[in-house]
Amino acid sequence: MAALWIGMSGIASAHSFTAALLVVGDDREASLAEAIRGFLLAADERDGHANETSDGHLGGVDVHVLPLPRDAAGFVEGLTGTPGVPPDVVVVLGPEPAASAAGRAYPPERTVLVQDVLPAGWEGEAQMDSFAARYRLAHGTAPSAMAATAYHAARRLDAAIRPLDGVSPHAALEEAWRSTESGLP
Repeated sequence: MAALWIGMSGIASAHSFTAALLVVGDDREASLAEAIRGFLLAADERDGHANETSDGHLGGVDVHVLPLPRDAAGFVEGLTGTPGVPPDVVVVLGPEPAASAAGRAYPPERTVLVQDVLPAGWEGEAQMDSFAARYRLAHGTAPSAMAATAYHAARRLDAAIRPLDGVSPHAALEEAWRSTESGLP
């Protein structure tokens, strides 16, 4: 089963943060491109505007997206921001146990949260209809499970960040993330 990990490090600016999307497992280039596409749709959903200098907004805060691993970013398109390194949030997507191993590779003082890849049948969920339609319109094809999972993760991150106006304090972000585990508001 694939997993999604989010780890926090450092204190990010209240008005921007960098989210790294790291894909492990088979077909990393195509999966990373799909994950970025899904994540970007969510990042432009609520607070997007013309002439952005970031890759979008989550929680009303500018987000810069860093595709990882860099050697698998060949198919990634549509990024305009200038991500900081190290990233403030790391999202690791991939099959178990590889995703867990990748998450454990980050220092233990970082907070790590787990989300499974959306199960088969996600495309039949009513709350995903507008995502799938927008994805088809933007990319000319149906979204993959990886795109939908990254979209869902970005929506959860949006809900967690919005009341904090940033990605810190980390304990509050963790709690807000956990509160979306059973569904988004």
